[in-house]
Amino acid sequence: MCNKWRQRGISRVPIVHEVLLRSNPGKVSILGDGSVAVEVGGIELGQGLWTKVKQMTAFSLSAIKCDGMGDFLDKIRIIQANTLSLIQEGLTAGSTTSECSCEAVRICCNILVERLTRIKENLQEQMGSVEWGILILEVEVNLLTGQTTILQSDIIYDCGQSLNPAVDLGQL
Repeated sequence: MCNKWRQRGISRVPIVHEVLLRSNPGKVSILGDGSVAVEVGGIELGQGLWTKVKQMTAFSLSAIKCDGMGDFLDKIRIIQANTLSLIQEGLTAGSTTSECSCEAVRICCNILVERLTRIKENLQEQMGSVEWGILILEVEVNLLTGQTTILQSDIIYDCGQSLNPAVDLGQL
């Protein structure tokens, strides 16, 4: 439509957006019942942050290869962090919150896997260990009355390496 009072046009404007991956805090806690609590600095705004973080946690911790991890995803819960639990919270902006939060959780989980793998191996080695002990009593029994008198007792017990021999000595 060509009109003196109405004109049409097309414009194009290039857009450049620098994406910076920034550090985002994360904390992964394995609780006594085997459940896992995860906190990240990002805020769930409907972008699927907690779902991604939960999946990253399950994937990363599965490297431990423990029995009973079938429904592991159900044992993971995401907790909204605050300034008491994560002192330097991250920010939720720039379309990188999920990636940064998942990376923080992955790093936490890798450290936990490394530590727990060593503990698991040590426990497996110790499961076969046997503790030895013996008690020797010298007694005197009056065969007419049945009265028994302990003349001497000796106890030998291999409890491994003592943390504090002065305390452990009185425990037997």
